[in-house]
Amino acid sequence: MKTTKIYSVAVIITLFFVQLSVYAQKKDDNKVVKLQTSAHSEMCKAKIEKTLAYEKGVIKSELDRETQILTVSYNPVKTDVSKIIKVITNLGHEAKEIIEKKEENKKSLQKQEIKKININD
Repeated sequence: MKTTKIYSVAVIITLFFVQLSVYAQKKDDNKVVKLQTSAHSEMCKAKIEKTLAYEKGVIKSELDRETQILTVSYNPVKTDVSKIIKVITNLGHEAKEIIEKKEENKKSLQKQEIKKININD
């Protein structure tokens, strides 16, 4: 009877820690990139999405055939944009990162801040 209780408590504690470690990674840590591709057919779409599904770090990918824009959600700890582009080019398609206007403005502002700091020094 005592061993059954000890066993039950040990199982419950183990399950608690397993569940805790599963939820430890935040979903906010994931990044999204948009890539302009040369893919245009349903076969291209299926091939790219299926291949990326097996790529380490890629969470989700979706290709809009009309615009030829591939949206990829990925874990930056496990992969990066250059690796994703390499996978697509190895499939025989072109891929180029689309930089959003907000990101361009943010980078421009950062450069201006650096210049101001350098001027003040």
